[in-house]
Amino acid sequence: MLKFVLRNMNKILFWLGSVILTAILLVLGSLYMFTDSPSSLMKFLFTYQAVKENYFHEVTDDVLFEGASNGMVSALDDPHSMILSGDKYESFMQSTSGEYGGIGVVIGADRKNVTRIISVFPGSSAEKNGLQSGDIIKRVNDEDVSALSLSEVSDRVRGEAGTRVSLLVERENEEKLFWVERSNVSMPTVQSRLIDKNIGYIHIFSFAKHTDEEFEKQLASVKAQGADRLIIDLRMNPGGLVDTVISIMNQILTKGRVLSYHTRNGDDRTFDITGIETPLPMVILIDRNSASASEILAGAVQDKKEGIIIGETSYGKGTVQSVIQNGNKSALKISIAEYRTAAGRIIDKTGITPDIAIKQTGHVFKQEDDNVLKKAIEVLSQ
Repeated sequence: MLKFVLRNMNKILFWLGSVILTAILLVLGSLYMFTDSPSSLMKFLFTYQAVKENYFHEVTDDVLFEGASNGMVSALDDPHSMILSGDKYESFMQSTSGEYGGIGVVIGADRKNVTRIISVFPGSSAEKNGLQSGDIIKRVNDEDVSALSLSEVSDRVRGEAGTRVSLLVERENEEKLFWVERSNVSMPTVQSRLIDKNIGYIHIFSFAKHTDEEFEKQLASVKAQGADRLIIDLRMNPGGLVDTVISIMNQILTKGRVLSYHTRNGDDRTFDITGIETPLPMVILIDRNSASASEILAGAVQDKKEGIIIGETSYGKGTVQSVIQNGNKSALKISIAEYRTAAGRIIDKTGITPDIAIKQTGHVFKQEDDNVLKKAIEVLSQ
């Protein structure tokens, strides 16, 4: 009887051992399929378990996993790849849609990184309350913004429609305090006017989803007023949607290649336009804050020799990002490719070098005091 029990026990132990060994092999096999460094994954899991069991405060998995995700993306050392959540997610979605809760202004930073109001939208709360283009923003809701980035200042000015925000601005060496009620703003991203009877000036603030349609209307407007040459101002334009800038180039450049981008997996893509027969004589204005889609447009104009680039060397953002939704009001923004200009130039971290280099002096965007704009007018008037 004892021998029978022992014999069956040995069979059971052998079976259990086989099951355990198979499970271990399956786990190890899965690790090798899932990652090229199973030891690092095991180290990560060990760290997670150790933190859960030993940290002296209770911590949720949500906090740990979110921190791990942010750390993973930070390890890429890519300023354009990030986890978007909360206010960052809202701000990004607003920048691409052109719709947000705010006061109706475009702000920018000059060469000294002083934050100014660049443009005030007609009929906006800002206009109704007396804010003007050129005002220097000193404080927002009594917070000193001198050390904040442009995006941080924008985030503080924006907010839920119906709420109020205070802005202390400097105008002609005098400080003025304004209380402005926020409202739902559909941000116009293109403005135009006629200069010197026959020069159409079109200022593109960003490349949002509706910018190409706005550009088409503004281009038709200046042409109807008699414009037979064109200045397109891309200064302080951080970029935007690739499809939008392709659509704009299709309205002003001749047929051909305008852009290509290249992935690590060889899933490359080229962009060609049907274009127009005869482009207008054209100048493109850029500065060190002109990035991404702005550089795509400036690079195509330069490579196709269908205009003159004037200003400062641009920012140098030559990568393409994809936004992957990964939860409620959360997304992964990640660089997926490197783009090249129409002639195949790589401009990441180098930028577009202008044909006529000129540093900004005076008040940017004000014709009477903007030396870069004056140079563009001079070139087109020759």
